[in-house]
Amino acid sequence: MASDGEDVNITPAESVASATDTEDEELEPQLHSDLDSDAEDLDVEEVPATAEDADMDELLRQLEDYTPTIPDALTMNALKTAGFSSVDPQIVRLISVSAQKFISDIANDALQHCKTRTTNIQHSSGHSSSKDKKNPKDRKYTLAMEDLVPALADHGITMRKPQYFV
Repeated sequence: MASDGEDVNITPAESVASATDTEDEELEPQLHSDLDSDAEDLDVEEVPATAEDADMDELLRQLEDYTPTIPDALTMNALKTAGFSSVDPQIVRLISVSAQKFISDIANDALQHCKTRTTNIQHSSGHSSSKDKKNPKDRKYTLAMEDLVPALADHGITMRKPQYFV
């Protein structure tokens, strides 16, 4: 209380309130230390239930480091346009990578159609000049509708030219 000899008047209610305040302050560190020790005891690494879960966890970890060609912002915009309000960033990244794979498969199929078409044209004409005998690796190919339409058809997409171009 007062160390300089002054008289201090404390009511019984103030005495009880000050006593409970000091008790709470003394118990608070104990509660925090008990909670911390419980949290340390409960810190257990989750083990995936199946091999599929482990594979999915590994895939999601790898996707965090990978930057797809299709930006996540574009994928998120497409998802919002389709009606999704909020999507997990890992799902957005997975959809971006899937779309990239789909587009690259179509482009690769169109390239194969183009190569097949150009070799068939050269062989059917019967004569080829020295310009046409370039190394196949040096040849440049152009993506044309006649190559893209069959590639898209292989993936279940029907594409037709508008009538006014026919």
